Amino acid sequence: MNWNKKAFLPAAALSLVVASKSLSATDAMSSDCPPPAPPAPCYSVEKPCCCEQCLGPENVAATAAVRPYTCGGDVVITVAGFYWNAHQDGLEYAIETNSAPAANGSVNIFNGEFKKPHAHWRPGFKLGLGYNSPCDGWDVNLLWTHFKGRASNSVEADDGTDAVIPLFSAFSDPFGGQLNATNARGKWSVKLDLVDLELGREFWVSKYLTLRPNIGLRYARLDQDFNVFYTGGSFANVNDENEMDNNFKGIGPRAGLDTVWHLRCGFSIFGNAALSILYGRFHVSEQETTSLSAVPFTETTILSARERSHTSKGIADLILGVQYQTMFCDCRYGFTIGLAWENHLFFNQNQLWRVNRVAQTAAAPATTGENVFMKSSGDLSTQGVTLNLRFEF
Repeated sequence: MNWNKKAFLPAAALSLVVASKSLSATDAMSSDCPPPAPPAPCYSVEKPCCCEQCLGPENVAATAAVRPYTCGGDVVITVAGFYWNAHQDGLEYAIETNSAPAANGSVNIFNGEFKKPHAHWRPGFKLGLGYNSPCDGWDVNLLWTHFKGRASNSVEADDGTDAVIPLFSAFSDPFGGQLNATNARGKWSVKLDLVDLELGREFWVSKYLTLRPNIGLRYARLDQDFNVFYTGGSFANVNDENEMDNNFKGIGPRAGLDTVWHLRCGFSIFGNAALSILYGRFHVSEQETTSLSAVPFTETTILSARERSHTSKGIADLILGVQYQTMFCDCRYGFTIGLAWENHLFFNQNQLWRVNRVAQTAAAPATTGENVFMKSSGDLSTQGVTLNLRFEF
């Protein structure tokens, strides 16, 4: 029998390749989950910096995912500590003026200065748990942020040369004329809890830049307490205290974009931004009381009011920092440490009411005049430095 050796060898090789492909396909279909793919190749900027950037699964999508591609996915643990301060607009509680009260009780504002609580730097933390799924590099993360902010300030008028004008008091001047004090103090605090549930995907758009669009839900709880105290002047025989609560709870959608700009040897610059709109409820209450400064220290309530309302409020998150990333065990595990500056802006969170007694007469101050009501309004912001640790396994 005549046969051509040159034609036979390629045909035999092709038959072997087809047979091996068929066997491997049959084995893959016989199990619920195929064997883990080899670790994703790593790109090294220059030796000996290896495995600092994982290029993700090859030929899976047009944009290769960053996370290692394994059958069971990877767990992510995030721990962060931060040092922030908080500011709330609209908390001016007094005006210090270089004009003493006149004989008729009026006070002119001359070189006046508005006084508001000064923010203190305070620690806080974040705890997160996530999962990098094998489904096209998608990831799911749950992150809790907890912070308690404080601010305080006080002002004292010089005898006979200046005065303090209260801005949060419905007290009636027993002598008539404009309400004034010699001492004023403001104390403010906020308790912040944020819970974010995110679905995202980080992918390469070049050798040195990754993007991570994400969507999800945010729950927020913000409890604000603001207390102001006035003594002296119109409050000559009493101590005045106004206790105010401004609380908000809400939940709503959140969307953002995280970016990582890789430098070399695992170091990179990152910047993240997100917006959320939360629908929730405000609970606002105010109670002002006066107590005699001498025995029997009788206490009198001169203002007690509350408000409940439902509304939607926006939140903006901005983060900029530097980080170091490394991978080990053939790129199967990852570790990241980052230092960042964060800003979080909570729009129109101040819902407190200003109530002031005006237009009194010296003849009958307790039965004249009227209360003037005005919303304080203002945004709440937190900002500071955050140290973040992330471990993926």
